[in-house]
Amino acid sequence: MSDAIVVGAGLAGLVTALELADAGKSVLLLDRCKPEEVGGLAREAFGGMFMVDTPEQRRSGIEDSVELATEDWMRMAAFEDGDDIPRQWAQEYVKRARDEVGAWLKGHGVRFFPVVNWAERGVYGDGNSVPRFHLTWGCGKALVDQIWGALRTRSNVETRFGTRVTELVMDGERVVGVRIDGGEELRAPAVVIAAGGIGGNLDIVRKYWPPELGSPPKDILMGSHYYADGAMHEEVERRGGNVTHLGRMWNYADAVRHPEPARANHGLKLIPPRSGLVLDPTGKRYGPIPLIPTFDAHYALERMCEDERKYYWMICNEKIARRELDVSGSQHNPSIREKRLVRFLLSIVLGKPTLVKHFVEKCPDFVTADSLPELTRKMAEVTGDGALDAAQVEHEVRHYDATLARGKGLWNDDQIRRIQQLRNWRGDRLRTAKFQQIADPAAGPLIAIRMTVMARKSLGGIQTDLSSRVLRPDGAPIPGLYAAGEAAGFGGGGLHGKRSLEGTFLGGCVFTGRIAAKTVAAGG
Repeated sequence: MSDAIVVGAGLAGLVTALELADAGKSVLLLDRCKPEEVGGLAREAFGGMFMVDTPEQRRSGIEDSVELATEDWMRMAAFEDGDDIPRQWAQEYVKRARDEVGAWLKGHGVRFFPVVNWAERGVYGDGNSVPRFHLTWGCGKALVDQIWGALRTRSNVETRFGTRVTELVMDGERVVGVRIDGGEELRAPAVVIAAGGIGGNLDIVRKYWPPELGSPPKDILMGSHYYADGAMHEEVERRGGNVTHLGRMWNYADAVRHPEPARANHGLKLIPPRSGLVLDPTGKRYGPIPLIPTFDAHYALERMCEDERKYYWMICNEKIARRELDVSGSQHNPSIREKRLVRFLLSIVLGKPTLVKHFVEKCPDFVTADSLPELTRKMAEVTGDGALDAAQVEHEVRHYDATLARGKGLWNDDQIRRIQQLRNWRGDRLRTAKFQQIADPAAGPLIAIRMTVMARKSLGGIQTDLSSRVLRPDGAPIPGLYAAGEAAGFGGGGLHGKRSLEGTFLGGCVFTGRIAAKTVAAGG
């Protein structure tokens, strides 16, 4: 019998197992995945980490503090009455992430790119006040490889892949093990659930779809790991655990169908061009506030879902796309993933023409043309719903281009003002086109991207106390049962509240995994 069973070999499970092993505990790590899939969604992730007052920030002249970051977090989270535990988890994460996430990862060989990115500024500057998105050098793959590599050297860890947990085993009120496919019972005095969220089960996503976003989309792209199906949430609930806020999700609007899908409904989250125009299904530009998805992901989803068709278009050109288009994830960032510094720096200076060509040729949500009439005809063919008004599209593009043509002293467009602000930060200057007109023949051909809803992460989950012990609805812990990572809503059943500041998901997995392990090791 092991000292602890960890259910799930994603990032949270790997961190939990490693910390337990280093505390001298024997660990049985279980996952349905194949050995090459270890790390779950983290392996596919871009690898950003939200941290506060770091050496990387200080070297870039960024003045940050726990107080400022907490203020930003609480404003975005919009916690409600009864959210005391998630709020406390959020405060602890902000306060401790630099040392207990960043420094701990560095101790295991993980490195971060020196320039800190500025994600989730907010529509009104109500997001991250300063850059906090620390990019892992090597993307999520390097993050997983370092932790998994360390774990594989520990003789007190047994790993079983291709193993599905079907049931928690109880002895009275205490969890004493798990039952797996085939009926085998595995015993341990502590069980840690680190099995991910609900994003891999689109039926559950639709069931808990937030009512303020209208009816659940008929078509949802899959951006989560397909084993994150909510099965362990249901089992914990069946055993008396409290599962909270499943209607709080971090789904994306800026997603397209994967050019080379590996599973059903396989989607990809884009980092879309900031200099492109976002239009609703009819071709009308969003206003009065222009929609720039990278400023506030949740706001972009809200605007998209105002229309029951739940998609929108972005219009740009090849020059803009080469400079600004990117994909969130390790697969389409080989220079970062493989730690090729020279190629990475060249991609910043020269853009990513190969990436643009790949998506134009292979992604069914990308269309290209030499003229606006030809482009709108192809756009209409992609959706086939008759919604697009070609004249409206041409009006919006010509109007925006005419504004730019008036010259800097006469610009009166909020998107242009935001582009100016982007170019003021050195982390964005080289990756943001210099006030480029859309229909400029010298910058063509034109490109249109149809973006839609993609399920990604769960902000709610299994409720835990600040020691990662799973709680009942009355607040009492279930002896022997713990939860970490996305399964626990990244802490307390939802430390993000209603919205995320980005980079807090991988960090939350590391943070909660370490806390769960420490509690188990201490016999808590």
